[in-house]
Amino acid sequence: MSTDIILSPFEKIHLARTYKVATWLYEGITGLVNSNPRSTLEDLATLGWETAARILWIRDNSPHCQSPMPANTLYFRRDTIQCGACPSSASLITGKYNCPFCGQAIPADTELTCPLKAIKCNNIQCQRPIFSSTSFYCRSCFLNLIPNNFVRITPKRGLKESIEEIFGEEIRNYEFT
Repeated sequence: MSTDIILSPFEKIHLARTYKVATWLYEGITGLVNSNPRSTLEDLATLGWETAARILWIRDNSPHCQSPMPANTLYFRRDTIQCGACPSSASLITGKYNCPFCGQAIPADTELTCPLKAIKCNNIQCQRPIFSSTSFYCRSCFLNLIPNNFVRITPKRGLKESIEEIFGEEIRNYEFT
């Protein structure tokens, strides 16, 4: 049924729960999170309020659902950038910070992207490295970090990890039924 018969994500979720099939549940959830156009309120209501809320939470918190970005892109918040030379969990960049190229404010809770080499401005028109000419001082180890130093970041979870976090127990229960 996962490959031969075309079912809506809603049908897959309902059938998965009826017959306890983990693959159908995962495919249904993934289909709804990625659906375009978005699901109607009436359709979501057939899943129950808790399932609908969980699916919408995953959609709202999965970076790839908000903008099409390459798979090799890390998603993280500015306040998760930490010193790479010490174990401190404190944010390396405190206070106000603006992109040195376009001037856009980069608040601490801004979601940033990193195509592996450089952390870039989230302004679509800019997309330049925002910390390329700035140094930061770690208040924990007293190191002055320049752009070539390594920093630690805490990436956001991807779609698979979000589904596992929210629906993992139910999916695992169906795998062993």
